[in-house]
Amino acid sequence: MQKYDFQNNIGFIVNKTAKAFVKALDSELREKVGVTVGQWKVMVMLVNQDGLSQKEIAERLGLEGPTLIPIIDKMEKDELVVRKIDPYDRRNNRIYRTEKANELWNEMVKCAAKIRQVSLKDIPEENINITKNVLENIYQNLRSQFDVGCSANNNSLSDSTISVVHNTSSIST
Repeated sequence: MQKYDFQNNIGFIVNKTAKAFVKALDSELREKVGVTVGQWKVMVMLVNQDGLSQKEIAERLGLEGPTLIPIIDKMEKDELVVRKIDPYDRRNNRIYRTEKANELWNEMVKCAAKIRQVSLKDIPEENINITKNVLENIYQNLRSQFDVGCSANNNSLSDSTISVVHNTSSIST
């Protein structure tokens, strides 16, 4: 039987790192702001384009609609978003941020900036840029050969999150 060094596989390392990012951010957001990382992702989408439909949010986050519904329900209950019927298609709901969500946004960004700062501590910017480029190339290679379940719009979360966190990394926590 052929041996396979699973723990040194780049896919394993990327997955392990991604899970650590999500867990750290979720913990920080829950403690400091009282929201989950799932709610953060929805907020990132709505900060970039308020009034998206539930379907658009789900597609951009790479989620199934039924997975998104409880997140939106909780956000609505917590008065972070409101659902409004789409005037052009009454079958759809459009999701809008509330004033309360807007007031919490800077605190959410501070949480993300802290995770970025901790995770990239003592790593030269050049290495960070190389890593991002290599990972993007790997993603594009996989996407060109396989149905990886990611639409072009899915880039908007990672790009938006990186942009939000990178541009606010000077915020002190």
